[in-house]
Amino acid sequence: MTKKRILLWLIPTLILLLLVPFIVPSAIPYAGAEGADLPAYTPVELANPNPAPLLPLPSAKDADPTPYAPHADGFTYDDATGAPVSYLDGTISVRVDKRVVRDTNVFYTWIQIADPSQMRTQITRETSPVKLAQRLRSVAAINGDWYSGRAEGTIYRNSVQLRDKPCKGRYDLLIIDDEGDFHILRRPDGTDALAPYEGRILHSFLFGPGLVIDGKLMTDDEDTFVRNQYGSGAGMGLQNRTQRQAICQMGKLSYLIITTEGPGSKQDKDHGFTAAELAQLAYDAGAVNAYNMDGGNSACLTLNGVKLNRFGKGGIREITDMIYFITAEPAPAAAEAPAAAPTETEGSAEQ
Repeated sequence: MTKKRILLWLIPTLILLLLVPFIVPSAIPYAGAEGADLPAYTPVELANPNPAPLLPLPSAKDADPTPYAPHADGFTYDDATGAPVSYLDGTISVRVDKRVVRDTNVFYTWIQIADPSQMRTQITRETSPVKLAQRLRSVAAINGDWYSGRAEGTIYRNSVQLRDKPCKGRYDLLIIDDEGDFHILRRPDGTDALAPYEGRILHSFLFGPGLVIDGKLMTDDEDTFVRNQYGSGAGMGLQNRTQRQAICQMGKLSYLIITTEGPGSKQDKDHGFTAAELAQLAYDAGAVNAYNMDGGNSACLTLNGVKLNRFGKGGIREITDMIYFITAEPAPAAAEAPAAAPTETEGSAEQ
């Protein structure tokens, strides 16, 4: 073959290789946060780390407001959108960092609390997560694990056991103990699955999978990750790029919520994150333990009762359970009345 003929073959080949990323964006695998402008974990020292008296945990099924409403002057707001972006009082710090990773909005919500009782759960009939977050007078809140969607698992909420049925080793289990620490059990089987665990359980969740366990990333290869979780991952949508929600422990009473938005249409399939890509986000952020919660249009992040993340299609989905964080100190005497409840909107961040 002459040099001229070789060049005739080589030039189109090189052009095609250069065009591949533009023709098929998903052909380039997500390689973590390298090069991205991601927020850094910064531990917070609270002014009132030992609040007293401690607030009793509510019944998991009674949506009673917490004794103390968030302090109205504890919130800060984005100058451009008016959306809340942080909260601080003596017992809780919440800071939301919004970033764009692979053309998708990702919300990193850093939370520090003074006492484990400030992380609470709520089970309810199907309801708007925004209305529920407002009714509970939460500082920050997210959806849970679709509690009503399955009948198996050993489930605790607010220290009360609500269910104890074998889950046949299909799901990873997240335990949050009475110290506020996370423990992720890999696909426990049988009703005695928690027997090796000796602590007191405040909350447990059955969804997953575990994304980071004891500092170890659970996936280096997405296909292997999916095969190891729930067989082929059928029914869980682990390989779909969609809205995602992960709850992570960073340190003592220190947490990170990662909330990703998703595709804006059926044709826009490259926005959003797979479960394996979400695991990489949590690992890159320095999570000690990270666990996947219900996603899609159930994924909802609220601060001061305002939903911060948006949905590209289908709209917000009603939920049956919530994880929320509260203040453990009363507001100053001049502001004891509950903070004005925002109207149920999609949040200023979406406008």
